[in-house]
Amino acid sequence: MQKYRNRQKSFAHNNSQQNTQKKFDKETVTAFALSTDGRAIGRSNDNIVVFIKDLLPDETAKVEIVSKKSNYKNAIISKIETPSPHRVSPPCIYTSQCGGCQLQHISQNMQTEFKTKWFLETLKRIGKWNDRFLKEAESLISIIFLKREYYRRRIRLHFDGKNLGFKASNSNNVTNIEHCLITSEKINQKIKFVKENLLKSFKEIQDKKLSKHIECEIEVTESDDEKVILHIANFNMDSPIEKNNVIKMIERNLEISNDQTIHLKHPELPRFKIKKQSFVQPHLDCIKLYYQHIQDNIDQFIQKYFAKSNIKILAWDLYCGAGVFTSLPYFSGKRNNVEVECVGVEGIKEAIDSLNSNHKNLPIQGIVKDVEQFIEEQFQLKLSNPNEFKGVNVVILDPPRSGCGIAIMQKIVEICNKKALITYLACDPASFARDTRVLLEGGFKLKSLCLFDSFGHTTHYEVLGCFEKSN
Repeated sequence: MQKYRNRQKSFAHNNSQQNTQKKFDKETVTAFALSTDGRAIGRSNDNIVVFIKDLLPDETAKVEIVSKKSNYKNAIISKIETPSPHRVSPPCIYTSQCGGCQLQHISQNMQTEFKTKWFLETLKRIGKWNDRFLKEAESLISIIFLKREYYRRRIRLHFDGKNLGFKASNSNNVTNIEHCLITSEKINQKIKFVKENLLKSFKEIQDKKLSKHIECEIEVTESDDEKVILHIANFNMDSPIEKNNVIKMIERNLEISNDQTIHLKHPELPRFKIKKQSFVQPHLDCIKLYYQHIQDNIDQFIQKYFAKSNIKILAWDLYCGAGVFTSLPYFSGKRNNVEVECVGVEGIKEAIDSLNSNHKNLPIQGIVKDVEQFIEEQFQLKLSNPNEFKGVNVVILDPPRSGCGIAIMQKIVEICNKKALITYLACDPASFARDTRVLLEGGFKLKSLCLFDSFGHTTHYEVLGCFEKSN
């Protein structure tokens, strides 16, 4: 996983537009599609595209236009005239205020159908996958359903001096909450404690005349050892001179200590630890599913090509973070009597320190280096010694949302061995589509493709593709 990188997002859309929308004309609109941000798409009376919050395809509604651009309009529902059979009552009491969940008004099966359709359209439209590649994707894709409610093990709560919760849709206003439908039970139990002690801290700050106003974001993470870890992720106040003292006061009231670590269950390791500010997969059940799918593909690859040989193979875990996946090729090789050299590459030293600590009894090397630099160095090694350069056999990729980039992917293709497996885990389908087309055009074949519907009631999902070449 890409630990220690700021991939963690607030539930809300961090939009500077305030929640005071000017209303224009009312129109009757029939929606014909659903955009990837969860808004329905229709056309107004003057044939201009309209985006309507909380409407579904094939529904007709009276809507109020709240903003107009040169080529589209934004609208909200005034009255639904013909509801869709896939419409359901939102299960969360904060739906109309909170900007966190975009799909609560849609049945669970249809949420997944929309995500699958969005993904395949992304492969075609953004990734420019050709018809042959698309047909392979459609035939291989597996949809993995995960728990829809009370699943998040990490959230970021906003505090404005009075309210604690998530940002409202298209607003900087904080929606005050007492619990969250998609957040784990243990974190929900902690919300009241966080709010009471932030209010207590703010009163102390005002009484001591340290600041008239504060804003902060508190990351709350559930650890696998039953603990809930708090971390101040962002903090602003109108008197920055006293900022450090104020933060210490808040940490004291919230019982935050600097030596807290998050413990994760790891199939091969007795106690897997990462620092509290590092990236943690938000869904409680995701990591074991990703782990199992990547492990199965590596096992099959090694069994197929190396189980009966004495060849030592090379495996890289790029953007490895604290090394959740780094040991997978090693243990796969051990099960199949194949020697595997495992290397984890990450640009942040603290992440590699955690990797080395977690794998201290294993022959795994952690390298502190930006992936782009590491790949460039390996590429130059191949150019300077093409006859001696053996290439990498297994590459595990779990990049940040921006992806690896075309240039890095092209060089990865060049420095792979004739027999190679690449697994690519992505939280951004567009980055996945662009990057993996390079693999397909570089001689790799799509071996497996999974869409994890891991963030119920939201537009988000993750994909895992495994690509193999053998010539």
